[in-house]
Amino acid sequence: MTKMNMTSLDVLTDEVYGKVGTAKRDAIVKQIKEEVNAYFVGEAIRKMRQAQNLT
Repeated sequence: MTKMNMTSLDVLTDEVYGKVGTAKRDAIVKQIKEEVNAYFVGEAIRKMRQAQNLT
């Protein structure tokens, strides 16, 4: 049986987006944070609308 080589997510992330602190990596991290925040705001709005029978 062939042995598989495992690579950590941190190593792969560094290879694709650059090291922490680089401009490309900072832009990706910022974009991800904005998208996560937008998701949670949208979920909060959806729950409030459902609670008020608006949806």
